[in-house]
Amino acid sequence: MGRHALAADKSTTSAPASGSTTFWRRILLGFLILCGIATTIGLVALWPPDEEPAVSPEFANTFSLGQNQVNAEVTSVTQGACQSTVTGKIIDIMPAAPMTSPDQTCDNAIVQIQGGENEGKRTLLITYGQPGEPELQEGDQIRLMESLGADGSLSYSFTDYQRGNALLVWGLLIAAAIILFAALRGVRALVGLVITLMILGVFLLPALVHGGPALPLAVVGGSTILFLVVLLVHGFNWKSCAALAGTLLSLGIAAVLASLAIDTTDLRGLGDESNLHILLYLPEVSVTGLMLCGFIIGALGVLNDVTISQASTINELAELEPDASPTRLFLGAMKVGRDHISSMVYTLVLTYTGAALPLLLLISVSQRPLLQTLSSDIVATELLRSGIGALALTLAVPITTLIAAVVVPNRQALATATA
Repeated sequence: MGRHALAADKSTTSAPASGSTTFWRRILLGFLILCGIATTIGLVALWPPDEEPAVSPEFANTFSLGQNQVNAEVTSVTQGACQSTVTGKIIDIMPAAPMTSPDQTCDNAIVQIQGGENEGKRTLLITYGQPGEPELQEGDQIRLMESLGADGSLSYSFTDYQRGNALLVWGLLIAAAIILFAALRGVRALVGLVITLMILGVFLLPALVHGGPALPLAVVGGSTILFLVVLLVHGFNWKSCAALAGTLLSLGIAAVLASLAIDTTDLRGLGDESNLHILLYLPEVSVTGLMLCGFIIGALGVLNDVTISQASTINELAELEPDASPTRLFLGAMKVGRDHISSMVYTLVLTYTGAALPLLLLISVSQRPLLQTLSSDIVATELLRSGIGALALTLAVPITTLIAAVVVPNRQALATATA
């Protein structure tokens, strides 16, 4: 496990490693191997079962996303009556519209269904111009929700717009920009993104739906993502290994901190409507466990970003000053790390503000005491989520910097250097 154990960076190709560096590299490899074995065992032990999860029977009938939806296209929109006996029904000939006054007209949209048992047929949608209603126009590609009426016939209602093509264009544009500016590493980053989504969709989400333990699932899922993505994107070298070790250690710290934060603040997560749906429709899933998992996975993104940056900083400093001691490299890189920490504090606040802006607007007009608002379940949850991420990041900076400072540079032994 000496100097040929890993592929070297540009800063580690010319000189053999010193004895102390080799020792710490062996310690690092041993730690990563143990973490890899533990992650593999965790994947096998926590892998979701094949049977269907326990879902409340009311889910398909009362939750909009659980009901069947079909694609449709708006073929015409005219001003007409605000009431009709065929709204949402399959129509062949439009019935005579009731008499209306000019200030009582509504948008009458004829929609052609593009899927399901009534494919090719038409229905009528009426919108009243109320806030939140869609402004349908001819040619709009939309989605309709199917509902079974008392007489056994299907009725249709607007549920959403089709966005597949628009999202595909934006995705290709973003991917092209990443590849253009990051070259091969950008391609690897996109592959890493696909791997991350696969792990979340194939392992983590199904395991949580089946009522698996949230804390081990979050740690094992996050560790799996790190092992596969960090080495893929940044290469199999000492810089990547240092960043990986720092992120894994920080991930474990984040898991402990998140668990303590939720336990000591009695968070229930019931201020979030999605968590209320979890209680109603997925009886095996723990809402507090789900919050804990969200805290950990949410912290993982910022942790990986800062650990890679710190390891890269050490790598560049060692390239510029090959004879620098680990202490010198550590102190120099920590100057950059402190900038990361300080900027991340307000970055996390801005990120939360952007995501929770509607809620914050409602709070601003509620005229509740500030302390009462901040300590409410829904606000306290998001504040702690951001705070745990910031605290884990703060600890990740010195941990990763220290690891990188003793393993990344390839220093000649002192005797060789002075000979």
